[in-house]
Amino acid sequence: MPQSAATISGVQRMVLYETRARFFLVGTNQAQTKHRVLKIDRTEPKDLAIIDDKHVYSQQEVRELLGRLDLGNRTKIGQKGSSGLSRAVSAFGIVVSAGDRKT
Repeated sequence: MPQSAATISGVQRMVLYETRARFFLVGTNQAQTKHRVLKIDRTEPKDLAIIDDKHVYSQQEVRELLGRLDLGNRTKIGQKGSSGLSRAVSAFGIVVSAGDRKT
């Protein structure tokens, strides 16, 4: 069961996955031991709906979650060729310059 926590200090790596209906932004710490997931609804063109489940996942738990999302979003159940979840973008770190900060 995922642990409850508000933040992971020092998110180092982010991977954006997508299905037809949602984006899933998975962030992890440098050691890749703690993961957070943001769910972004892409079905409503005028509203931005972001869901943060406030859980910290282990590496195994996030793999299982992504596997379930892939399987549940395939066009035909059991069809290996048409993935229901695909990796869109990978990134490392977030850089904010002093000029971009607003206080």
